[in-house]
Amino acid sequence: MTERKIEQHFEDQAQRILEYLKTKIRYDHDFIPRPFLIEFTGSPSSGKTTCITELDKFLRRQGFRVLRPQEGAEVIRHIPRTTPEYNIRTALYALSMVIDYSYGHTYDVVIFDRGLFDSYVWMEYWQEKSKLNESEKALIQSFFLSKIWIQRLDIAYIVTCDAEVAMQREMKIALSSKLGETSNPETMRTLAKRYDDAYAILKPDYNQLQLINTTNLPEDEMVQMIARNTLDILEGKIKR
Repeated sequence: MTERKIEQHFEDQAQRILEYLKTKIRYDHDFIPRPFLIEFTGSPSSGKTTCITELDKFLRRQGFRVLRPQEGAEVIRHIPRTTPEYNIRTALYALSMVIDYSYGHTYDVVIFDRGLFDSYVWMEYWQEKSKLNESEKALIQSFFLSKIWIQRLDIAYIVTCDAEVAMQREMKIALSSKLGETSNPETMRTLAKRYDDAYAILKPDYNQLQLINTTNLPEDEMVQMIARNTLDILEGKIKR
């Protein structure tokens, strides 16, 4: 058998195996839809974590396979929070999952606790701290909000709350009255405004953004609003 015939034999074998595997069920993303991807971001003690927890619980009890990845801040601990590299790295952590999970079928819904839109707000912060110049800030923001991957986020909630109400929630079950770097009225006020401003700037170009102000919402109403809004949007995306 000539070298070319041996090569052809191997190729034919490989193609027969591939033909067995390469079915619509395994390869066609229109045949099996990708998971729905949802991001939550926003100011501290606004109710974001409560909304994520209850939405996750509800969907799982309805039979959905739901993934709730660990927040980037809980994973990226080797980089100090005193540099923009910290928030760049946590955003890269989220981005890698957005890309990976949008090409898989293991889960039905993936709920991110902070992600790509969150990075936009933090780059504003670092420019204000003179750790980034205007062009650096814009470059990083445009990268993470690139439509190559940002369109894969089906919903992105920005959850905010009045600073005084947020502080009351923060201190309600705190073991110490000592204030943290972000858990103080001035910083919370600044962060809430920053997220509100981000929504106003980005909403015209990113339809998946949803702003929820929880200041006057009891927890049950807040959770019901998120559930209603989420189910309405996702149902609207079903291909009929």
